[in-house]
Amino acid sequence: MQSGRMAGKTAFITGGASGLGLATARRLLADGASVALADVNAGQLEEASRELDAAGRVRTYVLDVRDAALVEQVVAQAWADFGALDALVNSAGVSYQGSILDNPASAWERVIGINLTGSYLCTQAVAQRMAERKSGRIVFLASISGQQVWSGRVAYCSSKGGVLALAKSCAIDLAPFGITVNSVSPGPIETPQTATLHNQVVREAIRAATPMARYGRPDEVADAIAFLVSDDARFVTGHDLVVDGGLTSAAILYDLAKNPQPG
Repeated sequence: MQSGRMAGKTAFITGGASGLGLATARRLLADGASVALADVNAGQLEEASRELDAAGRVRTYVLDVRDAALVEQVVAQAWADFGALDALVNSAGVSYQGSILDNPASAWERVIGINLTGSYLCTQAVAQRMAERKSGRIVFLASISGQQVWSGRVAYCSSKGGVLALAKSCAIDLAPFGITVNSVSPGPIETPQTATLHNQVVREAIRAATPMARYGRPDEVADAIAFLVSDDARFVTGHDLVVDGGLTSAAILYDLAKNPQPG
């Protein structure tokens, strides 16, 4: 018999084959949930399913979140497979390095399409069904880059700023139906994406600016998501939970022992 605070419930996770989506799947399974993993990468989905192998509590769905018709089809199938979906985690996301001066339109369309439009499409398809049951939990993966932008990330920062506004809009629209909607804004986290995008210079700058002086771990973001999709967060909606080791709270950091201030 399943036990844990998510026992008997099912979560639909986009981008679930790797990174923060996969970490969230691990955590929710540990909390007793069943998990519908959706991802565009069929090979990674198969690997994730083999790794998780939670006594039949994991099913996988190949999904490009930009395809509205496919989103509707996959959500309908997952709903039928599990009987209902109690939580949605919009984790599918990509990044691209480019400023307003050189960012190609194709890169803009891809980043906005996956990060923002994809989150919208998945939320709409799931929320329409949740509204009939008058219950549900929805979490968007935003980013501190949606609040304090990084140079050379015009598409990514714009998409995550949009995700923050989308989450709040959905929270207001869906509150009358007993559905809570929140977002999580991670700072720099050790994922395959940051391993590719962040060179040593960037890493040192991030650590120097972060009060906790390190990158976060995927499981630390997953823990925050696990709270928001649980009944412990039943009266929390329209909130953005920042998980960044203090990075966005810090303005200037220095060692007082090396830089004593006058008394």
